[in-house]
Amino acid sequence: MRDGSTGRGLVPRKVKGFRDLDPATNALRWRLVETASRVYASYGFEHWDTPLLEYADCLGKYLPESNEAAEGVYAFPNPEREPIPDAEGAPLRDVDNRVLFEHALVTLRYDLTAPLARKYAEDLWEGRKNPGRVPPLFRRFQYGPVFRFEQKLDPGRFREFWQLDFDTVGVSDVTCDAEVAMILSDALEALGLARGTWEIRVNSRNLHQGLFERVGLAGDEARCRDVLRVLDKVDKIGVSGVEAELGAGRVDASGSKVDGLRLDAATIGTLTGYLDGTQGAASRADVLGRLEAQVGGTPSGTLGLSELRVIDDTLTALGYGEDRVVFDPSVARGLAYYTGPVFEAVSKLEVRDEHGAIRRFGSICGGGRYDGLVERMLGVRVPATGASIGVDRLADLLSRVEAGRRTSPVLVLALGSRQRVEQHRAAAELRAAGIPAEVYFGMQAKMKAQLAYADARGCAVAVLLGSEEVERGVVALKDLDMGKKLAAGITDRAEWRSGASAQVEVPRAGLVDAVRELLASRG
Repeated sequence: MRDGSTGRGLVPRKVKGFRDLDPATNALRWRLVETASRVYASYGFEHWDTPLLEYADCLGKYLPESNEAAEGVYAFPNPEREPIPDAEGAPLRDVDNRVLFEHALVTLRYDLTAPLARKYAEDLWEGRKNPGRVPPLFRRFQYGPVFRFEQKLDPGRFREFWQLDFDTVGVSDVTCDAEVAMILSDALEALGLARGTWEIRVNSRNLHQGLFERVGLAGDEARCRDVLRVLDKVDKIGVSGVEAELGAGRVDASGSKVDGLRLDAATIGTLTGYLDGTQGAASRADVLGRLEAQVGGTPSGTLGLSELRVIDDTLTALGYGEDRVVFDPSVARGLAYYTGPVFEAVSKLEVRDEHGAIRRFGSICGGGRYDGLVERMLGVRVPATGASIGVDRLADLLSRVEAGRRTSPVLVLALGSRQRVEQHRAAAELRAAGIPAEVYFGMQAKMKAQLAYADARGCAVAVLLGSEEVERGVVALKDLDMGKKLAAGITDRAEWRSGASAQVEVPRAGLVDAVRELLASRG
């Protein structure tokens, strides 16, 4: 289609990095959100929402310096002109006492934590007449879309995706950090992920800081970030690969040269010893004992060890063993963001990547303690801890784990207009019993077309309730595991009744029980 005035073509298309979601993906996403939300609520968290759009200066982190999307955000000038606030929030005025206006830069939220910090800081700001008060306790969970302008879109990555967060603000008690690991564990199990197929890995940013103090890098933040980036690769390239990249560099699997950080041999030995020294540790307590020799003599390292001991004591007392939560000194998250314990939930599921190679599925959610986020806005240090589930990432994992399971409605086939009310009544009975059921409304009435539709919908069971069934007081049920084969091979009711297509006939009054039993037998 073409715009006659400009010659420009109008082509139906999506914005790059965004996607349409099919019913199966939507159903899985909402089940994930609802299940995890129930776990969060059971710990006392309340459901809050924040706007999709925020003032850029209130989100910070990726604060852009232009009117274009930059540094990971979608940002643009607000079409509305607003007064520019001064340091006290009053309208800024010029020398003639006229209010100054601007089109303030606004940003689509890039995560759910920065808006939480804004909301909390806003509450403190409104109560600023009592600046000495203790920051109030605030526990919330939230889910919804976030937006990041990824310059490079790797397979499976998008610019719009969902997160599901829970956070506790206003608490410095380290047992609250232990609770984060407990909540993540409970949520993963509630979602049906078998114990042993995943683990929650815990570390402390203070242990890393202690390591940097030990090797004399603590004052060079940029250098520390580079080192952490390399240490975080240990699962992919091994300790020897980390050692090479900390030094002169290495050649990766594709033959490309990876530049090294060119640290001296003694520093490299201390850094890799930190990673290698806990390999094969039998327990969290064993990991702590080994780390004591690595960082125990430094101020930050001593603090980090103390944090992990409290976490270990709490988890052990409440029955969260090494089959769910482990200590892993290689976990490295946000040097400039996290200030204490950090968490990463990792799936042990093996999958094939786009090149056909077998690899671990990897990280599915994470978080940690961040005591400086509100401080950036108000100058008040407020302790906070929490975690975020990448909903789409975890949904991808669940879809692999649950491959072959049916969750779509039962389909009541349309066989004769005179029986239409009975077909609707049957579907209503199933829905009243908690079983999703749909009556076929398609224009194509042939059996083959209806079964093809059932297969495309992923239906588990088809219900036949025509004139003969109504007269005899029965209903016919068909298992649709082989939906595609059935759609291709069955053309009329005679074939349906031939018995070759997994059909069972039950009394009409027993419809609900029969369908429930059939669904249960399929797992």
